[in-house]
This record gives sequence, structure tokens and C-alpha cells, in this order.
Amino acid sequence: MASVDMNKPVKIILWGLFLFPIVSAVILSTMYLVLLKANSPDQAFGKIQIPAAPDYGLRSSWAGWPGPNNAADRLPSDLSAVPYNSRPAAAFFLHPTTFGSSDNYVQSMNDLEVNTRTDSGSIATQASVFNDCCVVYAPRYRQSGLPYPEDDIGNRVFEIGYTDIRNAFFYFLKEIGDDKPFILASHSQGSFHLARLVMEEVSETALMDRLIAVYAIGHRLPNALVDEGLSDIDVCDSPLQLGCFISWDSHRGDKTPAEFMQGKNDRLWNGADYSGYKNNSQICVNPITWKTDSKPSKREDHLGAILTVKGKSSKGNVLSDLIKNDVSAYCRTHKSSNWLMVNADRVERSKDQGIFSFLERNTHGYDYDYFWANIRQNARDRTDEFFAKE
Repeated sequence: MASVDMNKPVKIILWGLFLFPIVSAVILSTMYLVLLKANSPDQAFGKIQIPAAPDYGLRSSWAGWPGPNNAADRLPSDLSAVPYNSRPAAAFFLHPTTFGSSDNYVQSMNDLEVNTRTDSGSIATQASVFNDCCVVYAPRYRQSGLPYPEDDIGNRVFEIGYTDIRNAFFYFLKEIGDDKPFILASHSQGSFHLARLVMEEVSETALMDRLIAVYAIGHRLPNALVDEGLSDIDVCDSPLQLGCFISWDSHRGDKTPAEFMQGKNDRLWNGADYSGYKNNSQICVNPITWKTDSKPSKREDHLGAILTVKGKSSKGNVLSDLIKNDVSAYCRTHKSSNWLMVNADRVERSKDQGIFSFLERNTHGYDYDYFWANIRQNARDRTDEFFAKE
């Protein structure tokens, strides 16, 4: 009888361990759906006038632009700025969603708060990785709010954002001239649009001769995008490969990706419409080894992460000091998705704090942050390789 009594608490513990990840997944899924519902416009598309298209001849239409007060020029305090005339290439960067309000289906271009958060957020901490090799241009655009609308409304919203980005790209090409090589880069919603831009305006054109690489990060982009949609572009599989396509989606390595994040039926331009691809196995290029295999990178090869938790990423115009030799990552296929798995045993200041540490799983917000110095070095290395081969 005593052994039965002793086994009862053990069974309770085992059941608790079994049920905890299931309950956690349900809670996360419910929270995600509630968030999407709360941030969806509650009126018909077009009832509120869509903001006017940006004029890319105006400095105010650019979040990143060479000149004073350029957030893309920010650096950690121990790095020295590279003068514009010493940067041999240019970079065109598309920022992720900066949510402003759910009043309209696209965000206003004149929302000062949204623009400030874009500049101090993704431009300062993501676009800045390219300010060693490249003069960085980052357009503002009429971005979709969260979530992406469905069906025909979604298509119309996507066209608005893409039209802006396409116009900005042509303006960028005019600014940099006919000879300067360039990098294309993005994150999240920016990568959603960059995939179409590369397909329609770069692939199979003379611009391929000037393309250093595409860094389209953080939108579960499938291998089918490259295999079926970009006939003259390959997925990068070495640190110095040129004219190739790079993408990854980071996830905490000791957590199983949630079912609703498996990338099934993702909306994406496929050359005809936004119905995406049947094969959704996502691209994963390890941003430390720059390979696509499942071999974990070495911590000593991690050149540095920046800290962006709770607004601590910058003080004035200076980014946080680099956290070096802290991150190891590898590509791991889970069901239909191929995630970049990041070690959980990082130093405390590079982790979410408080209650958020229990929810940390998909680390989408840190796709650039964890690998900031490695991306910066790789962009410079590929640029140098481009000129060496010329």
C-alpha cells in the first residue's frame, strides 16, 4: 500500500510534464488568435481613405538614407563608422511591420510615432548590419497592419505595399547609378515583398550582374520560391557565394515549434498570385556558418549579438555593446518547416526577462539581433569577393 501511495505523486508529476507543453501550445495559439482579432480593422476595405502614395524624391519617405540622422548608421560604441565614400556597394533594405493602429488596412506614412519606432527599431538594429560594406537605403511604404487580410482584400493591400516598394527600388537604382553593386535585404513583411521584387525586377535581368546577395530574413520563405520562381538564383550554401538567396527563421532550440507556426499555406507571391507554394519547407541558411546543413555552429565563431530587449538596444545613437561567443545555431527540419534552432543557454542579458522568458519560443524578433556582427562581416566578405572576382 505504501508503494502505491508513493507512486501517486510521481504519476501526477509525469502527467503534469506531459500536459504542460500541450496546454502551453493551446494558450499560445489562443493568445495569437486573440491578438490578430484585436488588431484587425472593423470596417470594410476602402471605407476609410487609403493614405496617398509616398514621393520617394522626399527625404521623409525614407527611413534610411545617406546623410545626417540616418538610423541605419548606428553602431555599438566599440565599432568605428565607415565613411560613405569608403563603402563600395549599396544596400536596399525593407523593414518589417511597425504596427500603428487597426483603424485602416495600411499604415499611414505620416504617423510620427510609427516612423520613430521604425527608425529606432528595425532600421537601427537590422539595416545597420550593412553599414560597413554599403550605403544603406530603406524606404518607408504603406505597410499592411497585423494581421495580413484574407482573400481579395489581402491582394489589394499587398499590391499597395508592393507598388510603393517597386517605385522605391527604381529610385534607389537611379540614385546609386548604373555600375554600383548592391545587396537586397529585409525582415518579416519586408521579406514578403522582397521575394516578389527579386522575382519580377532582378531575376533574369541585367541587374543580376550587380547583385551581391539577397538577405530575405524572417518570413518562412520556402525553398520552392527559389527552385520554381528564381531560375538564375540559388540558395546560398557557402560564405562567399554571390548572387544567391539567404533566409532563415530563428527558434529557441530547446522548444518544439508550435503547430500553428508550421508555415502551411502561407501567403506569398508565386509569379501569378499570392496563393504561395504547395511545398512549404522553408529555406534555412545558418548565419554563422552560412551553410544549409544541420551541423551546429561553434560558439567561438559567433562574432556578436546586440541587445534589443525592452528598448535597451540603444542609448542615443549608439547600439548596445556586442555579446560575443554566446550563440550556436543549426538548421533543423520539423514537420513541414526548417527552422534555425538557437541555443537556449545564452547569457542572461540576451534572453527575454520576467514572464516573457516562459513564452520565448519562436524568436522571430531576434532574427537579426542574435547574429548582428556575423551578418555584418558576411556582407563585407561577399562584397569584397564581388570586387575580387571583377
